[in-house]
This record gives sequence, structure tokens and C-alpha cells, in this order.
Amino acid sequence: MKMRVRLQVAVLASLAAFAVALLPTMGGTASARELSAYRTGRWIEVDTSTGTAYAIQNGRVVYTARVTVGGRYFPTPKGTFTINRRVANEVMDSSTIGIPNNAPGGYYLTGVLYTQYFYDGVSLHYNYWSPPSAFGSAAGSHGCVGMMLKDAAFFWNFASIGTPVIVY
Repeated sequence: MKMRVRLQVAVLASLAAFAVALLPTMGGTASARELSAYRTGRWIEVDTSTGTAYAIQNGRVVYTARVTVGGRYFPTPKGTFTINRRVANEVMDSSTIGIPNNAPGGYYLTGVLYTQYFYDGVSLHYNYWSPPSAFGSAAGSHGCVGMMLKDAAFFWNFASIGTPVIVY
């Protein structure tokens, strides 16, 4: 019995030491980016505060892209999702989300390449209608994560159905 208790105490102490090692020296809590270094496999992270998307493999960032994200009225949803549908060449039509094409905020876009849906109509995709200066600095989509062509192509080749997408 004493041996079992000592073993349980040792395991708990080890877990506590590991948890403390994860915490940054200032601030007291570990961020998603810091914790992601301990995961394996492939996933995508989107930092909405900096307009940056990361392709991560086995805890290492292998690609970084500046992106556009959702604006005030249509924010990009935060959380952990998975890519559930991919369309190589999409038509995006605001009437599918209840906004008439000719209304303010309406759109009908063809040739939207490398579209990867991860949440209720929200996707990673090529965004050809925003100027290069918007990437990494402007929010204004209807929730999607917009990318320049070379970045959207990279993420298309990096991911597949089931790839996790972590948005924070």
C-alpha cells in the first residue's frame, strides 16, 4: 500500500512539473501556440489577432502566411475544428448565408481556388479581391480566412479532410 501511494505521489509530482514547464515565465498561462509544440501530426492554426496562419507538423511551424479574417459583424469562429469539405474551384454566393448579392455586404465570386471548409460555411481559401496590403492587417471577411494564391495553394497541398484547424 505504501509503495502504491509513493508511486501515485511521484506520478502527480511529475505531471505538476511538466505542467509548470509549459507555462511561460510571464503571464501565468500557456497559449495555444506554446501548447501546440507538444502535439504530433499536421494541423493549421490561425491567429486572428495578428492575421497569421501557420501550417504545423509535429509541433514545428513549417509555413506561415498573412491572412484576412472575419470582421466585426462576421467574426471568424474561434475554437478547434477539422477540415470537412474541400472545393478546388468554388463559387461563393452571399445569398447562401442570407445576404442578397446586390445588398450591402453581398457578393457573388467565381474562381475562388483552394477552398477548405472547417466550420458552417467558413473556410480557408484564395482571396483575390483584397489588396496585398490587407493580408495580415485587415479584418473584413464574412468569417473566412482569406489567403494570397501561393499561400492558399500551400495550405491546400498541406491539408486534407480531417486536418485540425485551431483558431484563436
